[in-house]
Amino acid sequence: MLEFFIAAIVVGIAPGPDNLFVLAQSATHGARAGFCVILGLCTGIALQTGLLVAGVSALIAASPTAFFVMQCLGAAYLLYLAYKSFQVRTGTVVAGEPAEPAEGPVTLSGRKLYLRGIIMNMTNPKAVLFMLSFIPPAVKMDRPIHPSLQTAILGAEFIVATLIVFGTVAILAGAVKKFLLNSPKANRNLNWFSGVVFVLLAVALFLV
Repeated sequence: MLEFFIAAIVVGIAPGPDNLFVLAQSATHGARAGFCVILGLCTGIALQTGLLVAGVSALIAASPTAFFVMQCLGAAYLLYLAYKSFQVRTGTVVAGEPAEPAEGPVTLSGRKLYLRGIIMNMTNPKAVLFMLSFIPPAVKMDRPIHPSLQTAILGAEFIVATLIVFGTVAILAGAVKKFLLNSPKANRNLNWFSGVVFVLLAVALFLV
């Protein structure tokens, strides 16, 4: 299954919703936040693998209504995150008046960031389609290992590949965040960047 693992690394490197999500969160909140999101995304992958084994993913993909509902839920959540990002302000100084308190960078708990990763993955209908198109073709029916167990193993390999690639993204983006830590303007721009990414990801859910 080495070929699958290499393919999973390549897929992780290719620009996509999940790594852009990690990039935005890491650049805005730091590398630690990025890793919390990554753990959430990996939990989502584990859940998606379970749904794949149970046959639920195929049912969702085959139902236009279920697929559309997932699109709406995913888009609504991403737009909510965009709204929260655009709300962040930095202090301004008006001549002759005291400076308005700066909200600065928002510190989110690891639990909230972890949940963001899970929700991001589980409300993304394209993640369902991706799992259906990526993992089953790699299952070999002529092997002594049961297909369900093979699927679980491939899902675990995909999680490891995700940790490696997305972890690198989080570290690099977190380094940028640390470098700009004392710049209110940079923090404001990072939050706006994060908000724009969320809006684009929401729109992308409805694009083929």
